[in-house]
Amino acid sequence: MPAPQLTVIIPAYNEAKRIVNGLTQTLNYLHSQAYTWELIVVNDGSRDNTAEIVRSALASEPNARLIDYQPNQGKGHAIRTGVLAATGEWVVFLDADMSTPVEEIDKAIDLLQQGYQVVVGSRRHPESQVQRKASAFRQLGTAIFDFVRTTLVGLHQFNDTQCGFKAYQRSAAVPLYQASVINRFMFDVEILFLAQQSGLRMVEMPVRWMDAEGSTVRFLPGLYQMFRDLTRIRWVHRGWGKKT
Repeated sequence: MPAPQLTVIIPAYNEAKRIVNGLTQTLNYLHSQAYTWELIVVNDGSRDNTAEIVRSALASEPNARLIDYQPNQGKGHAIRTGVLAATGEWVVFLDADMSTPVEEIDKAIDLLQQGYQVVVGSRRHPESQVQRKASAFRQLGTAIFDFVRTTLVGLHQFNDTQCGFKAYQRSAAVPLYQASVINRFMFDVEILFLAQQSGLRMVEMPVRWMDAEGSTVRFLPGLYQMFRDLTRIRWVHRGWGKKT
């Protein structure tokens, strides 16, 4: 069977209460497309019955599969697992809560076809449509994170590195994820840092976004962990651009 044009990856951790809704939206979208596709759901060591629900939902879908493992390793590990298992020419990941609607894939594919190798969904792009804007406390956390991130690893050109929607040319993404070491929420920064050091063509894309209630994705996993992981990115990948 020839490789599909698109791989969609959905990481899941304790998503039993809402994963069916996200899968239904995603499959309805994919079935309406002219291009070929595959869907990979990565169950990142859930402690509920997420895996069983996903298996049931995908049982009649030959182009969809579940990757299931224990214990929980972190979102970065889940995305890495999905990317390295992907076979599509284009690879997109989005959150199980559909905070960014699956239809945003259309815009991402257009940009990939224009020659961009990394498409970064952004909630803070001037053209983004955001519902339920962040609280003052969360905005303060964003400001602290942005300052620490730009100080340690740069990426000044991005308004939002943490949005749970990104798209890649698979040929560009695989080497980045093979080299990555961050398993939790700073993995986005690590991948973009490696992409920048590799000279890849990147673009920030406005998205529709809504802060879904009950999200298991924490915005900031703690100041200590943030600082530790950003420092690790800078140290582990020093000289990356010279090696690639």
